[in-house]
Amino acid sequence: MARRRDYTYISPCIKWTLFFFNFLFWVFGLLIIAIGLYGVVFTAQDLYGLKSVEIAYIVITDLSGVMVALGSVIFIVSFAGCVGALRENLCLLKLYFWCLTIFLIAELMFAIACIIFPWKSREILESVLSKRLIEEYRESQNTQNFVDFLQSEFHCCGITSEGYHDWNSNEYFECSELNPSAEECGVPPSCCITYKKEMNYDIMCGYGIRNETKKHQIGNVIYTTGCVTAVINSLESNLYWAAGIIFGITLFQMYVTHQARSLMDQIALQRARWFRRSSYGASGAHEQLLTNVMPNGDIVMVLKRQR
Repeated sequence: MARRRDYTYISPCIKWTLFFFNFLFWVFGLLIIAIGLYGVVFTAQDLYGLKSVEIAYIVITDLSGVMVALGSVIFIVSFAGCVGALRENLCLLKLYFWCLTIFLIAELMFAIACIIFPWKSREILESVLSKRLIEEYRESQNTQNFVDFLQSEFHCCGITSEGYHDWNSNEYFECSELNPSAEECGVPPSCCITYKKEMNYDIMCGYGIRNETKKHQIGNVIYTTGCVTAVINSLESNLYWAAGIIFGITLFQMYVTHQARSLMDQIALQRARWFRRSSYGASGAHEQLLTNVMPNGDIVMVLKRQR
């Protein structure tokens, strides 16, 4: 009888597995926030002298600002799952469960949109990235470092299908007689084929490369493919790896969502058992809690009392 009285509906395996995974993501979220804040500080220092509104806009839309926002979401959601599982808190677990559910639905809708409207999705992506990365290339060191990394690693130049012509949208590289910049009608050095491949590479290799007099040299000096096209081609050449990673991430999200839901149901059952025991324990009646799972997933609890 003592063993039956001490029985718990809450599975230690589910509880501690959920706690462990969310603790790891909680630490990961803190790390992303720390890196993002480090970048925010240096970005704000580079913008010293501008108006507060302009600084706030650039910092928020900067890569470091995006990292802080992303890290904060991961931190809050994983904190709710971690503490909710540890303390068996239904409120936090519900927050965690519904956040994961919303993320899964959003990812599914995004995937469906990309499949049904591939060219429109690509056009929107290229437009957003081009405005943020090309036009504001010199406005933030974080943006500049990211674009340089993207162009050098994927052997591309520019963002859209226009390739290196995208750099005409940047005021420093625009081909115009009124442009006083030394980089007029050029591209960043990360577009160059020799960028960081040689010990003493020429950082001025992209200067004036889009001039009419140098157009015949373009293919030998710089990359001509846009980065969105280059990234898509890279994913297609490693299709099985990319599909495996995406499938694994989605499967993991579904797994922890299911675990959270299971733990919530177990906590609800355990609380109902405690409530019934406290309500009828003084009457001397012997009680038995019967559970039944309905076809729609609801759990019906029936208390059987015997004298």
